[in-house]
Amino acid sequence: MTDTPSNVVALADAVSELLYGIAGWLLVGLGVLGVVAAVGGAIQRPSLAPVVVFVVSMLSVSLGVFVNPRFRRRLNRRHAVGRFGRVRSVDARVLRSAEGRSEQCVGCDSQLREGLIRRYREEFALAGVPVYTLSEGFNYYCPACATTDSEARSHPDSHSRSPESTGECADPESATKP
Repeated sequence: MTDTPSNVVALADAVSELLYGIAGWLLVGLGVLGVVAAVGGAIQRPSLAPVVVFVVSMLSVSLGVFVNPRFRRRLNRRHAVGRFGRVRSVDARVLRSAEGRSEQCVGCDSQLREGLIRRYREEFALAGVPVYTLSEGFNYYCPACATTDSEARSHPDSHSRSPESTGECADPESATKP
Protein backbone atom coordinates (compact mmCIF):
# COMPACT_ATOMS: atom_id res chain seq x y z
CA MET A 1 0.00 0.00 0.00
CA THR A 2 1.12 3.55 -0.61
CA ASP A 3 1.37 6.27 2.01
CA THR A 4 -0.32 8.86 -0.19
CA PRO A 5 -4.11 9.12 -0.11
CA SER A 6 -5.93 7.96 -3.19
CA ASN A 7 -8.03 10.23 -5.37
CA VAL A 8 -11.17 8.74 -3.84
CA VAL A 9 -10.05 9.68 -0.32
CA ALA A 10 -9.12 13.20 -1.47
CA LEU A 11 -12.54 13.53 -3.13
CA ALA A 12 -14.28 12.27 0.02
CA ASP A 13 -12.36 14.81 2.11
CA ALA A 14 -13.30 17.64 -0.25
CA VAL A 15 -16.98 16.64 -0.25
CA SER A 16 -16.93 16.28 3.53
CA GLU A 17 -15.46 19.77 3.96
CA LEU A 18 -18.06 21.18 1.56
CA LEU A 19 -20.94 19.53 3.43
CA TYR A 20 -19.61 20.68 6.81
CA GLY A 21 -19.36 24.19 5.38
CA ILE A 22 -22.96 24.09 4.14
CA ALA A 23 -24.18 22.74 7.49
CA GLY A 24 -22.23 25.44 9.33
CA TRP A 25 -23.63 28.26 7.20
CA LEU A 26 -27.17 26.89 7.55
CA LEU A 27 -26.81 26.79 11.34
CA VAL A 28 -25.40 30.33 11.40
CA GLY A 29 -28.23 31.57 9.15
CA LEU A 30 -30.87 29.82 11.23
CA GLY A 31 -29.37 31.25 14.39
CA VAL A 32 -29.27 34.81 13.03
CA LEU A 33 -32.88 34.46 11.92
CA GLY A 34 -33.78 33.23 15.40
CA VAL A 35 -31.98 36.16 17.05
CA VAL A 36 -33.89 38.62 14.87
CA ALA A 37 -37.18 36.86 15.70
CA ALA A 38 -36.34 36.81 19.42
CA VAL A 39 -35.53 40.52 19.47
CA GLY A 40 -38.71 41.31 17.52
CA GLY A 41 -40.76 39.09 19.87
CA ALA A 42 -39.26 40.72 22.97
CA ILE A 43 -40.12 44.18 21.63
CA GLN A 44 -43.72 43.21 20.80
CA ARG A 45 -44.54 41.14 23.89
CA PRO A 46 -41.98 40.77 26.68
CA SER A 47 -42.05 37.22 28.05
CA LEU A 48 -39.82 34.22 28.61
CA ALA A 49 -40.32 32.77 25.08
CA PRO A 50 -38.11 35.33 23.25
CA VAL A 51 -35.34 34.73 25.79
CA VAL A 52 -35.46 30.98 25.16
CA VAL A 53 -35.49 31.55 21.38
CA PHE A 54 -32.53 33.91 21.74
CA VAL A 55 -30.47 31.39 23.76
CA VAL A 56 -31.24 28.54 21.34
CA SER A 57 -30.39 30.81 18.40
CA MET A 58 -27.04 31.77 19.90
CA LEU A 59 -26.28 28.07 20.46
CA SER A 60 -27.13 27.46 16.81
CA VAL A 61 -24.76 30.24 15.69
CA SER A 62 -21.98 28.87 17.95
CA LEU A 63 -22.45 25.34 16.65
CA GLY A 64 -22.43 26.62 13.06
CA VAL A 65 -19.16 28.42 13.65
CA PHE A 66 -17.52 25.33 15.14
CA VAL A 67 -18.87 22.98 12.44
CA ASN A 68 -17.73 25.12 9.51
CA PRO A 69 -14.11 24.23 8.56
CA ARG A 70 -13.28 27.78 7.42
CA PHE A 71 -14.38 29.27 10.75
CA ARG A 72 -12.53 26.54 12.63
CA ARG A 73 -9.26 27.32 10.80
CA ARG A 74 -9.63 31.01 11.64
CA LEU A 75 -10.30 30.19 15.29
CA ASN A 76 -7.20 27.98 15.35
CA ARG A 77 -5.14 30.96 14.10
CA ARG A 78 -6.45 33.33 16.76
CA HIS A 79 -4.16 35.81 18.47
CA ALA A 80 -4.34 37.48 21.89
CA VAL A 81 -7.86 38.64 22.75
CA GLY A 82 -6.71 42.26 22.92
CA ARG A 83 -5.53 42.33 19.29
CA PHE A 84 -7.60 44.54 16.99
CA GLY A 85 -6.71 45.71 13.49
CA ARG A 86 -3.75 44.50 11.44
CA VAL A 87 -1.85 41.55 12.90
CA ARG A 88 1.29 40.05 11.40
CA SER A 89 2.27 36.46 12.12
CA VAL A 90 4.77 33.84 10.98
CA ASP A 91 4.43 30.10 11.34
CA ALA A 92 6.80 27.35 10.22
CA ARG A 93 6.64 23.70 9.29
CA VAL A 94 9.01 21.09 7.92
CA LEU A 95 9.04 20.29 4.20
CA ARG A 96 9.65 16.58 3.69
CA SER A 97 10.94 14.91 0.54
CA ALA A 98 7.93 12.55 0.61
CA GLU A 99 5.71 15.51 -0.37
CA GLY A 100 7.26 15.41 -3.85
CA ARG A 101 7.72 19.18 -4.08
CA SER A 102 10.73 21.07 -5.29
CA GLU A 103 11.22 24.66 -4.12
CA GLN A 104 13.99 27.23 -4.18
CA CYS A 105 15.77 28.30 -0.98
CA VAL A 106 15.49 32.06 -0.35
CA GLY A 107 18.82 32.04 1.51
CA CYS A 108 21.16 30.38 -0.99
CA ASP A 109 19.00 29.94 -4.14
CA SER A 110 19.53 26.18 -4.21
CA GLN A 111 16.80 23.72 -5.17
CA LEU A 112 15.41 21.81 -2.20
CA ARG A 113 13.07 18.90 -1.64
CA GLU A 114 13.24 19.06 2.14
CA GLY A 115 13.79 21.90 4.57
CA LEU A 116 11.69 24.54 6.29
CA ILE A 117 8.60 26.41 5.07
CA ARG A 118 7.72 29.71 6.73
CA ARG A 119 4.31 31.18 6.05
CA TYR A 120 3.83 34.84 6.84
CA ARG A 121 0.44 36.53 7.06
CA GLU A 122 -1.00 39.94 7.58
CA GLU A 123 -4.57 39.70 8.82
CA PHE A 124 -7.28 41.97 10.10
CA ALA A 125 -8.39 40.73 13.52
CA LEU A 126 -11.26 41.52 15.87
CA ALA A 127 -10.66 40.45 19.48
CA GLY A 128 -7.80 38.31 18.22
CA VAL A 129 -9.84 36.33 15.69
CA PRO A 130 -8.68 36.80 12.08
CA VAL A 131 -11.58 38.17 10.05
CA TYR A 132 -9.79 38.82 6.76
CA THR A 133 -6.36 37.86 5.42
CA LEU A 134 -4.76 40.91 3.81
CA SER A 135 -1.66 39.12 2.49
CA GLU A 136 0.01 35.74 2.74
CA GLY A 137 3.29 34.39 1.45
CA PHE A 138 5.79 31.56 1.83
CA ASN A 139 9.56 31.36 2.19
CA TYR A 140 11.43 28.11 1.72
CA TYR A 141 14.76 27.31 3.40
CA CYS A 142 17.15 24.41 2.84
CA PRO A 143 18.28 22.60 6.02
CA ALA A 144 21.62 24.47 6.10
CA CYS A 145 20.01 27.93 5.85
CA ALA A 146 17.26 27.01 8.32
CA THR A 147 19.88 25.81 10.82
CA THR A 148 22.04 28.91 10.32
CA ASP A 149 19.01 31.17 10.79
CA SER A 150 17.88 29.39 13.97
CA GLU A 151 21.43 29.60 15.41
CA ALA A 152 21.53 33.34 14.70
CA ARG A 153 18.19 33.80 16.47
CA SER A 154 19.36 31.94 19.56
CA HIS A 155 22.74 33.73 19.77
CA PRO A 156 23.01 35.59 23.11
CA ASP A 157 24.59 38.72 21.59
CA SER A 158 21.49 39.34 19.49
CA HIS A 159 19.85 42.59 20.62
CA SER A 160 16.83 42.58 18.35
CA ARG A 161 13.66 40.69 19.02
CA SER A 162 13.26 37.61 16.82
CA PRO A 163 10.00 37.71 14.84
CA GLU A 164 9.73 33.92 14.64
CA SER A 165 10.08 33.49 18.40
CA THR A 166 7.18 35.85 19.08
CA GLY A 167 5.03 34.66 16.19
CA GLU A 168 4.96 38.08 14.54
CA CYS A 169 6.78 39.68 11.65
CA ALA A 170 9.48 42.22 12.36
CA ASP A 171 8.15 45.76 12.39
CA PRO A 172 10.84 48.44 11.87
CA GLU A 173 8.96 50.87 14.11
CA SER A 174 8.87 48.47 17.05
CA ALA A 175 12.40 47.06 16.76
CA THR A 176 14.44 47.51 19.91
CA LYS A 177 17.72 49.37 19.67
CA PRO A 178 20.89 48.18 21.49
